[in-house]
Amino acid sequence: MALFVSPLMRRLCLACAVLMVFLLFYLGAKPIAVDLFPEPWDKLAHFVAYGTIAGLLALGVAERSSTSLILLVSLVGALDEWHQVYLPGRSSDVTDFITDVVAAIVAVTLVDWLRLRGLVGEARCRS
Repeated sequence: MALFVSPLMRRLCLACAVLMVFLLFYLGAKPIAVDLFPEPWDKLAHFVAYGTIAGLLALGVAERSSTSLILLVSLVGALDEWHQVYLPGRSSDVTDFITDVVAAIVAVTLVDWLRLRGLVGEARCRS
């Protein structure tokens, strides 16, 4: 059974991706974010968060370049790590950034694979 992504669903996916990015920066600046996920669980948290953002973007943008989406999510990851340098109790970690990039690659590739297999497609408008 295929999942057909309607224009409304695409807009919801994009809105959720934007909301997640906002919350990463907003909540990441709060004191509760310090040591929220201890090693090595912080890498899993990064993988899930950035993979979800990338997957939502891949579903939300009908005609897109996979490379552009991966670069966009990677840029968000880089900005997040740079932002953490200036937050008390937080630190920047290159392995977190690498995890973000790998998560984006995996998520976008998975959506592309599902599209190629016909398991995800664009909903057709009725005329």
